[in-house]
Amino acid sequence: MARALITGGAGFIGSHIADGLLERGYQVRVLDNLSPQVHGEGASRPEYLNSEVEFVFGDVRDREALRRALDGVQIVYHQAAVVGIGQSMYEILRYVEHNTLGTANLLDILVNEKVGSEKLIVASSNSIYGEGRYKCSKCGVVYPRLRTEEQLQAGIWEVLCSHCSDPVQPLPTDEDKPLFPTSVYAINKRD
Repeated sequence: MARALITGGAGFIGSHIADGLLERGYQVRVLDNLSPQVHGEGASRPEYLNSEVEFVFGDVRDREALRRALDGVQIVYHQAAVVGIGQSMYEILRYVEHNTLGTANLLDILVNEKVGSEKLIVASSNSIYGEGRYKCSKCGVVYPRLRTEEQLQAGIWEVLCSHCSDPVQPLPTDEDKPLFPTSVYAINKRD
C-alpha cells in the first residue's frame, strides 16, 4: 500500500486531500505545525482530520521533522504555507521563511537525501496571476496590471483595458496567463 505525506495536511485543503487519498487506499501521514493563525492558540490535532491519518506535529522549516515525516513515503503533497495576502506585505521575513525556505528544505531533502519519495505535488495559488484574464470589446483578451493610484483616487473601481482604457469583462483565468504576483505571499507561491 502506497504511503502519502501531506505537508500542511491539517488545513482545509490538506484534510480534504487526506480524505480523498484514504478513499483510494493510501496510507496517509500529515505534517502540520498547527499555526495559531489557522488553528487557534494551543491547538491540537483537529477533530475533522480523519482518524486513519497519522498526524505528525512539525514544521517544514525543521529538517529533522521533515526527514521523519518523509520516512517510507512514496508521494508528497506540499500544502504547507503561511496564508494571508495583506499580512504578507508587512510580515515579510515570516512568510519567506515558511513558504519559500520551508519549500526549499523539502526540495533539498527530496533531491539530496535518499528518502525514497517518487512524486511531489506542489500547491500554488491564483494570487500568482495578479488581476486575472479579461476581454476588451476592442482589444480582445487582455491581462491588465493593477489599477493605478490615480484610477482609484478617481473612484474608478472597474478593471480597465491596459491598451485602450475601456472597461473589460472578466474571463476564467487559465494557467497560460502571464504571472504578475503583487504580494509577498504571491511571490512565495510562485517560488
